[in-house]
Amino acid sequence: MTGVGTVSAAGVGHEQLWTSLVARDDGATPGPMTDFDPSPWYRPNEARRTDPYLQYAVAAAALALDDAGAPAVPPDRTGVVMGNVYGAAVSLEAQRDVLAARGPKAVSPLLAAQASRTPARRRSACASASAARRASPVPAAPAGPSPSVTGPRSSPAAPATSCWPVPPSGPITPVLRASYEVLRVLTRGDRARPFDRRRDGFVIADGACVLVLESAAHATARGADVLAWIVGWAQTNDAHHISNPSGEGLERCMRTAIDHAGLHPEEIVHVNAHATGTGAGDQQEAGAIGRVFGAHRPSVTAVKGRTGHAMSAAGAFEAASVVLSFRHRLLPPTATDLELDPAIDLDVVHRAPRPWSPGPVLSGSVGLGGQNACLVLVPPTD
Repeated sequence: MTGVGTVSAAGVGHEQLWTSLVARDDGATPGPMTDFDPSPWYRPNEARRTDPYLQYAVAAAALALDDAGAPAVPPDRTGVVMGNVYGAAVSLEAQRDVLAARGPKAVSPLLAAQASRTPARRRSACASASAARRASPVPAAPAGPSPSVTGPRSSPAAPATSCWPVPPSGPITPVLRASYEVLRVLTRGDRARPFDRRRDGFVIADGACVLVLESAAHATARGADVLAWIVGWAQTNDAHHISNPSGEGLERCMRTAIDHAGLHPEEIVHVNAHATGTGAGDQQEAGAIGRVFGAHRPSVTAVKGRTGHAMSAAGAFEAASVVLSFRHRLLPPTATDLELDPAIDLDVVHRAPRPWSPGPVLSGSVGLGGQNACLVLVPPTD
């Protein structure tokens, strides 16, 4: 991994994200963005015709490529892999209202294009990959890790030297928010509290996180500043329940990722948890972590109290937080004010950022329908 670009309610750029992650005081959990300015990447007419989730993706891609040193990559050896859940929901819902109020002839003729665009566009940050291989998996929260591991393998005949996982999440629309409220997974307050005995749900956020991945040979040849190595990964789907995870599928995913990395559980020094702040979800995840690591007890951080739950982008934000932890040699606190649930027997980082000597990290994500994805990341060698 050689570049990270983020767009979130914390701000534009990973520096703003890091400031939010290591804040010394707990505040309201960031939710949807309200003041994103697409003008650095889009002309006004283009912005009006482009759904927000793509604007976020293009901006994050530009930032990630800058962070990677603006590498020159061959289009036929580059992949842009985009994972998304709800796509152009904002545009679709707006035009549904137009249809209901004014009839079919008033619907925008551009809607079909708005709802199917990829972030690789003529004037976008991904313009150099306009002829690149592109794919659009549609998982839930594991969308970040999923493209990270599938992208470089998308074409066995011509393995990619560079891959840009682009998992954006656009603003949640009123009908989707209503569905989550009925599902009773959203907090009734303004704070998500992962692993806390007071937790009552998550805060929906939006944004995008782009990770620039390169083969070791390509990164070495151009003298890239390596931020992290992805040494292991796994995906599972136990199809246990549409919204209530079993924990068993995640446990199997974690074990498989660690084994794929050629490591033993006791060699993992930190876990970046998915923990959304729901009652059943956090407890099932904590149980899976406990079964995998036993008495070893690696430190654990859950960042959604400080980032919100960015749905399809959540896994990528978690991976980015690991990379930033490598860079700053600090583990972000799950919360400053944490009342750890007595049923959760984990070494949860809280109160303040914890200094550490970076080592192998397991970053896991859980999605609707029993989806799980895990990455094992290690810091760059000096």
